[in-house]
Formats: sequence, C-alpha cells, structure tokens
Amino acid sequence: MLLDDPELTRRGPGEEFALAYARGGPEVSEVSVELRASISDLFPPAQRRPRYTVRHLLKKAVVDSDEVTVYRERAAEVSPGTAAPEWDFEVGVATAKIRTVRASVPVPAPILADPAALAAFVDFRLLVRLGTAENEELLSGEDGLLRIPGLRRHSPAGTVTERLLSTTALCEWYGGSADGVVMHPDDWWPLVDGGLLERLATQGVKVSRTRMIPAGSALVGDFTAAATLLDRRASTIRLSGGVLTAEIREGLAVHLPGHFVLASLTEG
Repeated sequence: MLLDDPELTRRGPGEEFALAYARGGPEVSEVSVELRASISDLFPPAQRRPRYTVRHLLKKAVVDSDEVTVYRERAAEVSPGTAAPEWDFEVGVATAKIRTVRASVPVPAPILADPAALAAFVDFRLLVRLGTAENEELLSGEDGLLRIPGLRRHSPAGTVTERLLSTTALCEWYGGSADGVVMHPDDWWPLVDGGLLERLATQGVKVSRTRMIPAGSALVGDFTAAATLLDRRASTIRLSGGVLTAEIREGLAVHLPGHFVLASLTEG
C-alpha cells in the first residue's frame, strides 16, 4: 500500500484527500493536499462516457516555471487569392503566463465524517466544478482562445452542418487542418441525429461541448498545431471553513492565432 500517492498513479484525488483528512483526526478543520498531477483530467465519469473538454483538444507540455517564452506567427496582409499565406507570416515570440484555476464547493459535515463519501464527493462534485472553471479559463480567461488577437470570425450561410464544414475548410487557408471544435450543448446535441459527429471523428476532429461558449457559435481550429496547454502538473485540494477548493496551475500558449475561427451558426 502506498502511504502517499502525489502523482495519483494508484489512487484518485478523492482517495488521496480523504486519507490526508483522516490522518488529521476528527478535530481538524483545515487540510491542504499538494498533488503532482493535473486533477481536471481525472473526473471518473469521463472514463465510461468520454466527453472532450477544451483541455483534451490541446497538445500539452509540462513546464517548470510560471512564465514561458513561446513562438508566435501572425498573419500578414495578403490578397485573398494567395495560395499559401503562411509564407508571409510574421514570426516572433510571446510570453505565456501560468495561472491558477480554482473551483469550490461547500461540504456537509456528515460527508467529512465518512472517508468513502468524502472521496466520492471530491471526485464527483469538486472535480466537475473544476473542469467547468478550466473550460471557462481556456476560452474566456485573460489569455483565452476567444480573446486572442488575430482570432478570425466567419459568418457562413446554410444549415449548421454546412456552416461548420465551411469553417473547417477556412482553417486550412492559413496552412492548418481543423482537428477540434468547441460548441454549446444546445448546438451539439442536434448534430447527433444527423451523424455529423461521427463523420468528423473519422476525419480526426474532436468536438467539445461546454456551456462556456455562447450558443449559436462554434470555435473551430487546428488545436494541435496552433496552441499548447502549459501544465505545471501541480494541483491542490484544500478544506477550509467547511468549503472544499481545488486548484490547478496551467497556462495557454497560442502560436498561430489565425488557425482559430469563431463561426456563427445562426442567421444575423
């Protein structure tokens, strides 16, 4: 039996925290556990009902500092008929900052008294809130994908399917190849009926659904080439004042802003 499992190779985040809390005894009101893992990846239901978050669309790099210098290419002014605009990209560098993403939830006293219930509460209630907070940070945070300078916008015509496919084609104009889409659940679920999601998956395109993007829009991009999730592999689960808080440390580096297109899926 492992006395501690900070990299979570054998135990989940909930088990690790429940063990630390139990060691402190019933009089302890504050506990903090540091983990060498990104716990937003470890929401248990995701193992039996795969659901992509924004994190899952991005390539990842483990980093050991809070500021990272990364390359960035910006599109120059070119004529619409140019076959390969990327030949004229302006190549430079940018500084990506590591930030803390956190989520909290009150925990009832009877749950704290039961180690199994506490472990489940962390894994099933706290982690799902952390995943939502992470989606919001990666999309709309200070360095989020919906706020990057150079994000292209597209208002195609036709059905939702036609609009999405038109936008994935537009991603390739800068030399990319769309491999990810972020959509609101209101727009995602109707696509189940038409089979578009399966056809996109066949082409290697992952589709993430989240309420953190406005309904009626879709962020389409070459997520693998255009951005990197900078992962400190550092998480904290803390109990204070009857409230459980989870934190992860990560940043987002955008290398090719023009490889992302925000599309309108509705008229007007």
